[in-house]
Amino acid sequence: MIHALSHAFWDTLQTLPILLAVYLLLEFLESRRITERLAGTVEKIGPAAGALVGCIPQCGFAAAASSLYSQKFLSAGTLIAVFLSTSDEALPILLASPDGWDKVIPLLAAKLILAIGAGYLFQWTLFRKETSVPGEASIQETIDHDCCGHHSHTPGKWAVLWQAVRRTLHIGVFLLITSTVVELAVHGLGEDLLNKLLLNGSVFQPLLTALMGLIPGCAVSVILTQLFLAGNLSFGAAVAGLATGAGFGYLVLVKECRDWKAIGKIAGCTYLAAAAAGMALQLIAG
Repeated sequence: MIHALSHAFWDTLQTLPILLAVYLLLEFLESRRITERLAGTVEKIGPAAGALVGCIPQCGFAAAASSLYSQKFLSAGTLIAVFLSTSDEALPILLASPDGWDKVIPLLAAKLILAIGAGYLFQWTLFRKETSVPGEASIQETIDHDCCGHHSHTPGKWAVLWQAVRRTLHIGVFLLITSTVVELAVHGLGEDLLNKLLLNGSVFQPLLTALMGLIPGCAVSVILTQLFLAGNLSFGAAVAGLATGAGFGYLVLVKECRDWKAIGKIAGCTYLAAAAAGMALQLIAG
């Protein structure tokens, strides 16, 4: 157990400087109102723009997109595209890991293609009769949902630094916990049993990870990324789980949208698209 804790601690400590650098860049972009400007673009273009914006590892946009959908600024197809492409904390963690750099582009490419394809498919089929008619409310008013504590006002340079440090420490704690759990699981259960529990090597593993991804919050994406880096998840399973993971997007959707049928269809379509794509990648990549 001491070995597992020590290994998890040093692995986490080594990632913190790179995480801080990534979050400093993201917080700087956020301080320039990038999210709000992109929201207006997404409103006009649809699923393709939603998928591109979702790739930005800013965990608040999926939640903001849910609020925009609830106010009829976005279509359901666009919201699904945002959910599927949202990387949450996966990208910073991969960039912070020496073993994760070569996985970033394939992962983002797979999620982007999936998000665009599924977004337009569902928009033209299941949601073809739906219309998005923006109301009088300002888009800016909807960009207040963020699990990392962002605020709508433009922060100064010290606020940007503090938010980056705060976010780094926040995710660092998640990394330490999940790394410890994975280490203890491997040593306690044995890698063979752990892989059996996670259906590793099975074409059905993406069904399990896609279901895990539906759990709100940043923790699940951290866990899935850690398992992927440790070799306990296949590429297809990682894509499926991270594709359904949308931070607090689902919670905001439930809170602000009163159409339970639409909520069920959106969550169901997101899950089916992610699971099907993950299984297909599992068959192709092995």
